Amino acid sequence: MTFREGIVRRGAAGYEELRRRLIRNSLLPARYPEVIVRAQTIDEAVAAVRLARELGLQLATRSGGHSWCAAALRDGSLLLDLSRLNDLRIDPDGRRMTVGPGLTNGGLTSALAGHGLGFPAGHCRDVGLGGYLLTGGLGWNAGTWGPACHSVAAVEVITAQGDVVVADDRHDPDLLWAARGAGPGFFAVATSFEARLYEAPRFTLTSSFAFPLSALADVAAWVARLAEGLDRRLELSLAFASAPASLAVLDIEAGRPIVVVTAVAFAASREECDSLLAPLEEGIGRRGFLDSEARRETPQQALYEVIGVRLPAGGQFAADCLWSDEEPLAVFEALGAALLAAPSASSWMLVNVASAQPPLVSPAPSAFSVSGKLYVSIYAVWDDGSAAARNLAWLRETMRGLESLAAGSYVGEADLVARPSSAAQSFSPAAWRRLNDLRDRYDPERLFCWYPGLA
Repeated sequence: MTFREGIVRRGAAGYEELRRRLIRNSLLPARYPEVIVRAQTIDEAVAAVRLARELGLQLATRSGGHSWCAAALRDGSLLLDLSRLNDLRIDPDGRRMTVGPGLTNGGLTSALAGHGLGFPAGHCRDVGLGGYLLTGGLGWNAGTWGPACHSVAAVEVITAQGDVVVADDRHDPDLLWAARGAGPGFFAVATSFEARLYEAPRFTLTSSFAFPLSALADVAAWVARLAEGLDRRLELSLAFASAPASLAVLDIEAGRPIVVVTAVAFAASREECDSLLAPLEEGIGRRGFLDSEARRETPQQALYEVIGVRLPAGGQFAADCLWSDEEPLAVFEALGAALLAAPSASSWMLVNVASAQPPLVSPAPSAFSVSGKLYVSIYAVWDDGSAAARNLAWLRETMRGLESLAAGSYVGEADLVARPSSAAQSFSPAAWRRLNDLRDRYDPERLFCWYPGLA
């Protein structure tokens, strides 16, 4: 079969430009697929799987997104790009959708808004849904809807033998289980997902609070109290970062390390959102209250702008993450010290606080099996290409300093290359054993690449 865009072999004209274009990060690792195929149809994706077998190459896939460690770039592999498979079919009455891996989070939320429907789409607008759903999916309004993979009802996949099958609760349930969270270790090609949809919150309001690091103990005590009764409709997060010039009104100098607490309320009415956010504006919350960011209406597309400012396209990035069940103070103090030591003022850390209430969506059987009270993401961000070594060293030293506070990792943001052990740490011991056993069954010849750094 011929491919509409052809195949691009290593050393051919346009290969290096394409390799760079397929990775969002300007920090491009020196890893080189032997062949790159950009499939425009499922038939082309099937042909790519069979081509990999014929050429004796392992196969890696990508659908478009961050993958800070560039997991899809593997030496001597066939890289299958699925970003062109971006179809979306919505059944408003049945509240179901069928979506291709290449559709972005932003594209999905825009389409669903016209139907008054919602989904726990990812926090970054331009990330493809394929990789996002396969890693579990920690998205907007997850307190109510849970991880996105728990809403996936079926997945269409291409097996290592080149067969197209639909895995659901009755047919190949083990494949469906793995597709809900296995991430880059998934031993098949996911070409579409069927998932449940929900009535979208009619109102989304955001309030923000900014504090100097000297107030960290008070902030930690405040967050600990909030977490004890945190409503599932509130998404509470903290950003450890350098202060922008706009915070001068709080006598916080631009560039000074600060912590910004953000609360996003998802509810059916403005009044409900107000009642969720009002308690945060008392006590220490009043001290750091940003009047310009008080109960601001923020439709989902506006929420994406907040994240986009700190993760600008074209920059150089490295990231890592952990779950923690420790008290907030211990975690916050470690992050505050790390921020003070960061070689780049653009680097930052994000902490998401789990709701005290369980999600309304019941957990589905899934490889996604590790979580915690706090989810911590650490982003090294810099512009100067000569500063890569210093910033990478800072990130890895920060992670070493947090090891004693960690309860696991998240395969969607873990640095699977620098820390190969983080793959197993992203799953419970039972889930990790099951993933390995299922790989032996579905991919005994090891056609598909496993987690970076592991055989």
